Amino acid sequence: MKIFYIKKDKFLNNIKIEDLKKFSDGKVYKSNDKYLEHLCGLYLAKNVAKKFYGISNPEIEIRNFKPFLKDNNLYFSISHSANIVAVAFHNENIGFDIEQCKTSRDYKKILERFNIKKENPTKEDFYKFWTLHEAGIKLGTNYVSSFTMPLTDDYILSCVSDEIMVSQFQIIECC
Repeated sequence: MKIFYIKKDKFLNNIKIEDLKKFSDGKVYKSNDKYLEHLCGLYLAKNVAKKFYGISNPEIEIRNFKPFLKDNNLYFSISHSANIVAVAFHNENIGFDIEQCKTSRDYKKILERFNIKKENPTKEDFYKFWTLHEAGIKLGTNYVSSFTMPLTDDYILSCVSDEIMVSQFQIIECC
């Protein structure tokens, strides 16, 4: 498994927005910032598929509400939060999520909405739960294996699969 990410602010300073809009899939967003994050995710997924995996036509199609590379068995999952846009690739079905860890949330109250009782949840407790929850939704089925780890001091990521993930993984920052 490989996880590729970009820092959105740096990336957007080095690309023409009109060039990025060529990756649009027609999805509409209420906020321009979320629209740009979505385009950055599509750009990253398609360019990584081409450059790192040799897929000459990385066309993305939606099947059962989940994106797939058309005519290819490589799985991927896109996530973005604040200044990070990331894509995980694997040879098995995966769900992936990344979140910027904010300290201004009421972790206990949010966890209770999901029927998780924890007296004094920490920021790490909450974001481990939250990223696993979101990755599970993106997987689209129950997961068999998972991992959670920090990307930086401010971000945490989780990946889940409906198969056992036994491969080594790499995290690669792209420009």
